[in-house]
Amino acid sequence: MTDSSAALPEDVYRRIFESSPNAALVRDASGVVLAVNASFEALFGLDAAEVVGRDLRQVVRPADDGETAGGDWSLGGAAFSRRTRWTAGDGVTVDACPCQFPAGQVDGKPVSCVIFRDISGRRRAEEQLDAAERKYRAIFENAVEGIFQTTPGGRYLEVNRTLARIYGFDSVDEMTEHFRDIKNQLYVEPKRRDDFVRELSAHDQVRNFESAIHKKDGSVIWISENARVVRDADGAVAYYEGTVVDITDRKRAEEQLAAQRAYFDQLFANSPQAIALIDMRRNIVDVNHAFEDLFGFKAAEIKGYGMRAYIVPKHLLGECESTRGAILSGKPMVRETFRQHRDGRLIPVSMIGFPIEFGGQPQGIVYIYQDISERKAFEEQITHQAFHDALTGLPNRSLFADRLDRALTRARRRGDYQYAVLMIDLNKFKGINDTLGHQAGDQLLVEVSRRLMACVRSMDTVARLGGDEFAVILEELKSKKEVMAVVDRIGAALGKPCMLCGTTVTPGASVGIVLRTRDYQSPEDILRDADIAMYRAKESGRPSMIFDRRMHQEILDAINLEADLRAALDRGELLLHYQPIVDVQTGRIEGFEALVRWDHPDRGLVPPVQFIPLAEETGLIQPLGRFVIAEACRQLRAWQLELPEAEQLSVSVNVSCHQFVKEGLVDHVAGVLETTGLDPACLKLEITESVLMHDAQHTAGELSRLKALGVKIAIDDFGTGYSSLSYLRQLPIDHLKIDRSFISGDDVNGESQEIVKSIIALARSLGLTVIAEGVEHQDQLDKLRNADCDKAQGFMFSRPVDKDAALALLHAAFGCGCGPA
Repeated sequence: MTDSSAALPEDVYRRIFESSPNAALVRDASGVVLAVNASFEALFGLDAAEVVGRDLRQVVRPADDGETAGGDWSLGGAAFSRRTRWTAGDGVTVDACPCQFPAGQVDGKPVSCVIFRDISGRRRAEEQLDAAERKYRAIFENAVEGIFQTTPGGRYLEVNRTLARIYGFDSVDEMTEHFRDIKNQLYVEPKRRDDFVRELSAHDQVRNFESAIHKKDGSVIWISENARVVRDADGAVAYYEGTVVDITDRKRAEEQLAAQRAYFDQLFANSPQAIALIDMRRNIVDVNHAFEDLFGFKAAEIKGYGMRAYIVPKHLLGECESTRGAILSGKPMVRETFRQHRDGRLIPVSMIGFPIEFGGQPQGIVYIYQDISERKAFEEQITHQAFHDALTGLPNRSLFADRLDRALTRARRRGDYQYAVLMIDLNKFKGINDTLGHQAGDQLLVEVSRRLMACVRSMDTVARLGGDEFAVILEELKSKKEVMAVVDRIGAALGKPCMLCGTTVTPGASVGIVLRTRDYQSPEDILRDADIAMYRAKESGRPSMIFDRRMHQEILDAINLEADLRAALDRGELLLHYQPIVDVQTGRIEGFEALVRWDHPDRGLVPPVQFIPLAEETGLIQPLGRFVIAEACRQLRAWQLELPEAEQLSVSVNVSCHQFVKEGLVDHVAGVLETTGLDPACLKLEITESVLMHDAQHTAGELSRLKALGVKIAIDDFGTGYSSLSYLRQLPIDHLKIDRSFISGDDVNGESQEIVKSIIALARSLGLTVIAEGVEHQDQLDKLRNADCDKAQGFMFSRPVDKDAALALLHAAFGCGCGPA
C-alpha cells in the first residue's frame, strides 16, 4: 500500500464496499459468506441475515447450468466468471457478471471479494439487438424486393434470396459465386454500371435507376435500383447497399403503351380522314393534318376555340347540337351532312362521332370527317343517268312518269289545275337511220330535242321515252287553245329541214294529245292513251290527233280480236273462200284464188281487212299463212280427185311480207305438196312488190327454191308499188296481177287503160302471164280481151264462195264443157 493510500481513513474501504453500486460480498476460503452490501440485497432480493454465514453456493447458483442447478457449483475458475445468469431466493433470476479477487485475511484466513455486476440492461439491449437482427434478417431474407451489398469494385458482398430469384439463381451462394464482375456480367450495357457508380459518387444515392440486365440463363429483364453509399468511420466508401425490383412487366406495358400511343399519334397525324378532338366545353383540343387540308384551318389557329364557329354552317347548328347530345349519351353517330370550308363553300362529308371516356364518364368527343364530294357527284351523275336520256339529256321515261304522277296529284288537290300530255313520234326516223346511219339518227334526235325544248315553257317537261318517241307535259293551262298553240309550234319546228351528215332532212312528226286528264288515276293510263292518239294520227296521215274514249275501245276490241284469232286458229274457225280465175278469151275457169275467212261464233264472218293486218302485227300471220297454204292445196287436190277434168286447175295463195321473210316458208310448202300429192305447178304463190323491196338477196334465194319445187310465182297488185324491170328479169316470176284500181277505178278509160296495156306489153316481152283483178262489167272484160290480157277475176264471174259453191261452179263449168261467159 502506498503512502497516499495509507493516509486514507481506516473505514474508507468499508464504505466503498457498502456503497458500491455493484452487488458485493466477502467470503472465506470455504465459500461461507462473511458480509454482503446493500446492492447485493437489492439485486438478489435477499436480506444480509439470510446470506451471511451461509455457503455462497447455497445462496445463489447459476441459472443456466443444468448440471449444477440443483447442487454445488465451483467458486473458482473460468467457468465461474462466464456465468451471466443467476438464481437466488425464491427463484428470482438476475443477469449479472461475477468476478472475484483476494481481499486479504480475516483471523489469519484468506478471504475473497465477489462482485456481481448487474448486466440486465446490457442483456436487454443485447436481446433487443438480437431481436432486431433477427427481424432485419427476416425482412432481408423475405423481402419482395431484391436487397444487395456490393463493393465499389463490383462484387456482391451480400444478397437476399429474392434478388437471387430475380436474377434466376437457385440460391444466394450460387449467385455470389457467379458474379465476379457486376459491370460486365450483369448489365446488358456495361456502361450502366459506370453510370450507377458515377451517380452514387455525386449524390451518395440513386433513385429508380433502370437498366436491362442478363439473368443466369441469358434472358434479358429490366430492373429498377435504389441504392446508397455506406461509409466507414473515416468517411471512406465501405460498400453500396440497395434494393432491386423487377420492372420487366411494367417496361413491356410501357413499351406497349408507347407503341399504342405511337400508333395513335401516327394514325391521328397521318390519317387521310379529318379528325378533331373536342373537350366537354365544345372546344378543340387538336386536329390533324387531314382536317387542316379539308377545311383550310390550321390547328394552331383553332385550338382552344369552339369548332362550331369555324366549320358548322349556321343552318346546321341545331343538327350539330342534337348530334353532340346523342354522342355524349353513349350513342356513336354516323351520318352524312355538310361542313363549311374556310372559304365559305359547303363540303359534303361522312361524319363519325363517338365519346372519349375516362373512368366510365365522357370526357370529350372524337369527330372523323371524310370528304364525299366525289361520291356525291358520282351519285348525282348516276341519278341523272338513271332519270335522263344519255343522248339528248332530256328526262327519260322513269322521270317523265314521276313528273306525270306529280301532275296527277296536283290535279287532285287543286281544282283549277289543268295539264295536257303530248306523245310525239318522228315520221322519218327509221328511214334516216337505215339510209344515213345511226350517227345521223342520233344527230336528228338531239336536234329534235332542242327544237321541242324551244317550243315549251320552263315549267313544262319534255322527255325522250325511247327510240324516236318523245313526250311532253304542259302544265298550268287555261284552255285547249294553249295546248293546240304548242302543238302547232311543235309541228312547225319539226317541219323545218335540218342538215344531217351532208343531207337535208325534214323530220316531221305525229302528235297524240290527251286533254281531259282529270279522270285519270295513273301515269301509265295517260301515256297509253296519248300513244293511241299518236298512232291514229300516224295511220291517218294527220300531224296530230286528240284522244277520245272511242280510240281506247277500238284498241280493246283489237286486243280481244287478237285473243279470239289465236283461239280461232286452235278451234278451226278459219275457212277458205275461193274466187274463180278465168281465161279472158274463153271464159273457162283456170283456177281459184284462195281467200281466208273467219267464221266467228259471235261476230259471224269477219272480213279479212279486219284480221289480216292484226295477224301481221302480232305475228299470227305465220300460223295463219301455213293454214291457208295447207288447206288450199288439200282442197284443190280433193277437187282434182273428184273431177278428173280439173287436173290442171290451179290455186293462188297470197303470201305476206312478214310471212315470206321468215325462214321455213319453202320447207312448209314442200311438206304440204308432198302430203297432199298436189302437182307443184298447180300452186301459185302471190307476193307483193314490197316483198321484193324488203330484202332482195333473201327474196331471190327463197323464190329460186320455190321455183325449184315447181311452184309458180305471181306479183300481186302490180303497178302500185316500186316497179322495177330489173327484178322482173332477174327473179323467177311467172305471172303479173294487175291491181283492181286500174280495172274498176275512176279513170279506167284514161290513163289507167294505158297503164294496163303497158303492163300487158311488158309481160309479153318477158314471157309472163297477165291476170287482171276487179272485173265487174262486160265492157271491162272486152277491153282486157282487146288488150290481149290472159286471165281475169272479179265479181262479174263470181264473188268468193265457200268450197261447196266452188265445187258447184266446177261441176257446172266442166259438165257443159265451158265456163261462164
